[in-house]
Amino acid sequence: MLETIYFARHGHRMDWISPIFDEVTYPTNLPWDSRLSQHGCNQAQELSQYFVKNNIKIDRIYSSPLFRTLQTASIIADKLDLEVFIEYGLSEWYDPLEAKTYPNCAPLSVLREFFPRINPAYIPITKLPNDGETLQGLQKRLDRTMQSLVDAGEDLKCVLIIAHAASLVAGVKALIKQRGAVINCGTCSLTKCTRSKEGWVLELNGDTSSLSHGSENNCIFTEVAVEDGVNEDEMQINNY
Repeated sequence: MLETIYFARHGHRMDWISPIFDEVTYPTNLPWDSRLSQHGCNQAQELSQYFVKNNIKIDRIYSSPLFRTLQTASIIADKLDLEVFIEYGLSEWYDPLEAKTYPNCAPLSVLREFFPRINPAYIPITKLPNDGETLQGLQKRLDRTMQSLVDAGEDLKCVLIIAHAASLVAGVKALIKQRGAVINCGTCSLTKCTRSKEGWVLELNGDTSSLSHGSENNCIFTEVAVEDGVNEDEMQINNY
């Protein structure tokens, strides 16, 4: 039975410093699928050392299907000698005002050329959305995904999830059942949830003690009141 779930956001993205559309920045030839920068790779290496130094046994690594998350997951998987399991439910959030149709991901055959540690037999629990999502729609997606991952983890004790800012925050909120919680999610920061008799408890919140440059590109999602009295989420991006 799952007892511990770690969440980590992908490392620093190459397109944040080189947004030119070429195969160096976008290896899968998809304009929303950037690789990590060298700094992001270094962050992932430092994060992988955290698990080794603290003698933390990860049973499985789940990752979003996008290149930057898989690259982060694979760097850690190399260090821990684990496979990577692609889970579509952890995918990026796309605002429906900007993406009426949800962008495609690279096919598994292409991704495995870059990341041989991907488990080709695993069937993702959740499908990719068909359309862009509101933040409320994203939360519902992660509610379903996290419940399914917990239910499927009977033979696992500790897993690591590599996701994006929005899907990480929604995943943690789904687990601890605190929609108003403020979750930190800087690049390669680490969040830890443990199971108790009362439910899942947040133990680490965007920890960056393993990173030499500390917290960077943190995103804060906060709940705000709107005119009709319904609470909605608002995203604030803080570069610190």
